[in-house]
Amino acid sequence: MRRAARIFSVSFFLFFVFPSILVADGSRLETAPLWREGGGEADPDLERLSKAFVRLGETVRPAVVQVRASVKAVADGDGESRRATNNRGSGFIIHSRGYILTAHHVVDGVREVEIRLADRQRLRGEVVAADPQVDLAIIKIHGDRELPVLALGDSDNLKVGELVGSLGYPFGTESSLSLGVISRRGRSQAVSMGFDLLQSDAGASPGGSGGPLVNMRGHVVGMITMASERGNIGFAVPVNAIKAMIPRLLNGERIVWGWLGVKVSEVTLELANALGLSPVRGVLVSSVLPGQPAEKEGVFAQDIILAVNGMRVDSPREVTRIIGGTEAGREVILTLFRKGETLDLTVRLGNKPKTTEGREG
Repeated sequence: MRRAARIFSVSFFLFFVFPSILVADGSRLETAPLWREGGGEADPDLERLSKAFVRLGETVRPAVVQVRASVKAVADGDGESRRATNNRGSGFIIHSRGYILTAHHVVDGVREVEIRLADRQRLRGEVVAADPQVDLAIIKIHGDRELPVLALGDSDNLKVGELVGSLGYPFGTESSLSLGVISRRGRSQAVSMGFDLLQSDAGASPGGSGGPLVNMRGHVVGMITMASERGNIGFAVPVNAIKAMIPRLLNGERIVWGWLGVKVSEVTLELANALGLSPVRGVLVSSVLPGQPAEKEGVFAQDIILAVNGMRVDSPREVTRIIGGTEAGREVILTLFRKGETLDLTVRLGNKPKTTEGREG
């Protein structure tokens, strides 16, 4: 009998008393949450800036597309087949009838691509023109409605520190907006396509190549073409270079870019002292390839290239950009330092041979 009474007492406590304690404790937690609700007013300047960024995304995003290119497996010369690849990139619409710009390396090797619009509609697209030097491709899609477009701005007047936005499809199904500033603007060559890439800390990720770099008006100032190893810095083709190329590519022109036929390298302090070059500047011609335009016009190894067409050069990359962005058959003026003297040589650029190695221009 006593045992039954003890069991009854324990059961009564577990089923009636203990739950009431939990409820009481729970109600106490409900009236005193572990977090603090946000409230109050934001800084008006920051609030306006935030809303401006939201409007920028809403303005630009409808005209940004995803580009899907499938490269089929083909057999090489040894009878071995290369694995099929599926490239993913981005692009942006520049004409309401379906003209899209993207990076050439996204669609390299294909004629047809799949375009995914911002509203998730998927359409077949055709690569109608491309140029690997500028890393530019033009795609045409056919639809039954007018499409939203992005206006092309002016990349020549960009300033270091100017706010920009990078848009694309780096991670899959939804477009992504990243904000940053122009961290390096580079220099352009008005008489050629010898441009420097725009550099910004808006970043770039795999799948974002071909997407637009826009200013705060929502105008395209560049097209993302590559990123730093960590993806925190993005590089873009200036839009003014792109605008110069579009009509020519659509007219079916085959553009052959120039070739000088030299190997170039940095000028070291030791070399500058040995040659009597002060201050240190220019780019060293480390070797001249036989039978090429530079040799024919009298460029020698150990010459220092100080300028190309009057534009000072201080790195091999700058020489390569200017020469490689000038069409074959055109003349360039090389300002050289040789044996303590400065001289100008006019060289008519040729076509780049198919097999070349090293840093050449």
